[in-house]
Amino acid sequence: MATALSLSTAVEYAIKNNVQTLIAGQQVLESEGTRGIVRSALLPNIAASSYQANITSNLAATGLPVQDMNSFPIFVGPFSRFDARLSAVQSIFDLGAIRRYQASNKGVDLAKERQQLAVQQVTTTSILSYLAVLETEASLSAARSNAQLADKLLELAISQKNAGVATGVDVARAQTRAANQRVQLAQAEVSLSRARLNLLRVVGLPLSTNVALADQMRFGPESVPDIKLAIDKALVDRVEIKMADQAVQIAEMQHKAAVAGRLPAVSAFGDYGSSGLKPNEINLPTRSIGVQLNLPVFDGGRIRSEAKIAMSRLQQTQMQRTDLLAEVEKEVRLALMIMKTREEQVKASIQTETLAARELELAQDRFKNGAGDNIEVINAQTALEDARQTYVLSLAQFTAARVSLFVAMGHPEDFRF
Repeated sequence: MATALSLSTAVEYAIKNNVQTLIAGQQVLESEGTRGIVRSALLPNIAASSYQANITSNLAATGLPVQDMNSFPIFVGPFSRFDARLSAVQSIFDLGAIRRYQASNKGVDLAKERQQLAVQQVTTTSILSYLAVLETEASLSAARSNAQLADKLLELAISQKNAGVATGVDVARAQTRAANQRVQLAQAEVSLSRARLNLLRVVGLPLSTNVALADQMRFGPESVPDIKLAIDKALVDRVEIKMADQAVQIAEMQHKAAVAGRLPAVSAFGDYGSSGLKPNEINLPTRSIGVQLNLPVFDGGRIRSEAKIAMSRLQQTQMQRTDLLAEVEKEVRLALMIMKTREEQVKASIQTETLAARELELAQDRFKNGAGDNIEVINAQTALEDARQTYVLSLAQFTAARVSLFVAMGHPEDFRF
């Protein structure tokens, strides 16, 4: 038994199962981990250590003037040493680390926007895969109608030949046409199987699943938004533009972090523990505490080069954002133009199919009445077959144009058949 599959259900399955969305989710976790690593430079770093050692030493190797110490041994030991303590380091001021942390926050936001883009891309792919199955189903239906028509016209040719009106050539033409339609029908069945497998692959269902699509292509007057309002909405809602904004902000923070490398960094450090010979012998508490100032004096031009690289990357992201704005506007204008064209094509194909059916009807009447051979019938049959396939194609292209408009405006999830 076939399982009914609506478009909304197919999209839900795809978002849940498609590898593109799954990877995007993992990339969000990765960016959060990166942020945690960067943040650790601003938080206390606490470590515990302990050791027990047995030591001997050559005092001469320490630089002591042992030659002047006649009664003092040069070699001392062995003796024991024990130490156990906690040590801590805390950044007080490091502007570069602060800017890097701010950039990592934006990196998490960017990863989430990428995840949203992946969801939209999978949604679009699911819709188009669903549409491809509907198109091939309609093509198969048209191929069956064409095959039935060819068989019917073959019967007519045989009947006319038996009545002495038609010739063997007329029958041979009809047989050839019928055989050709059986080939077209077989090809349509293969195309449908291929489209079904592709849809199952996209939505993540087992390839052996037998599905029946619940939605169908439709044609009706489509309300077209005002071009200026559509462009303005796309510039606000498109995820790609939000990603470009995040990328610019990240590049700005990274440039500020590179420039901040010239500034001093201040940190506090300290430790507290117990020292002695052994853990239970002559143990006394010891500690140290202090503040450290690090100021780069000369680094061979490293900081200047890092700032130069960061500035170049910032300018690149700004250029890419500007180019993206123009690309989005072009996509919206093109989508609106194509949808209007596709709508007219569907209307023309409907009219063409009606006229082709009428032409075939007239040709059949002439053939039945002996006013002509079946060449006219074959030609009219071919025109009707072409008209049927043209209608299927134009309807699919019209639907795809509707999908493209939703995508261009940043909301493919709102599409409905």
